[in-house]
Amino acid sequence: MIYRMYLMLLVATALLAGVAFYLVQQGARPLPATQPPVTFTAPFSLTDMQGQPVNETTFLGKPTLYFFGFTQCPDVCPTTLNTLAGWLNEIGPEQTARLNVVFVSVDPARDTPEVLRGYVTAFHPQIVGVTGTEDELRQAAKVFMVYYAKVPLAEGSEDYTMSHSSMILMADAQGHFAGTLDAHDPADAALAKLRALLD
Repeated sequence: MIYRMYLMLLVATALLAGVAFYLVQQGARPLPATQPPVTFTAPFSLTDMQGQPVNETTFLGKPTLYFFGFTQCPDVCPTTLNTLAGWLNEIGPEQTARLNVVFVSVDPARDTPEVLRGYVTAFHPQIVGVTGTEDELRQAAKVFMVYYAKVPLAEGSEDYTMSHSSMILMADAQGHFAGTLDAHDPADAALAKLRALLD
């Protein structure tokens, strides 16, 4: 009887020692590395509204807002750009000068540099319009992880609209993703995000 109790105690001690060793080993393992930041610095090539080339390095050095849309957009684009212009006016010209604001047209067939220039400057002088060829835009959409597609307005018709992501993407001065803005954000929350981006 005593022998059996001694044997059980020995087995239990061995099990506890094994568990303790396992836990110590688990605790000694290095923590997994944090995920690298999402960046918008993979190669892409577009053209701005002055006909000048734009690539992944053009807007580095300042925080940047990116919005993908098209000039013939009936509601989302003008609403978003008008709201954004209001936020820019609210933070003031000194702060706005420290920020890039980029409108990327996903409708290159209709949005020439001249059309883009007239469209975006009607909302705010700080906004820069850019676009590219179909292939260039597809690559840029991959870099910025946005969606867009041409949608015919009627079967057999050549007239179309563009379906597209509606978020404003924020990037810090190094091109790291820094969050999103939406036209439906409360003004106080949107302004707080913009000021934090500029800090």
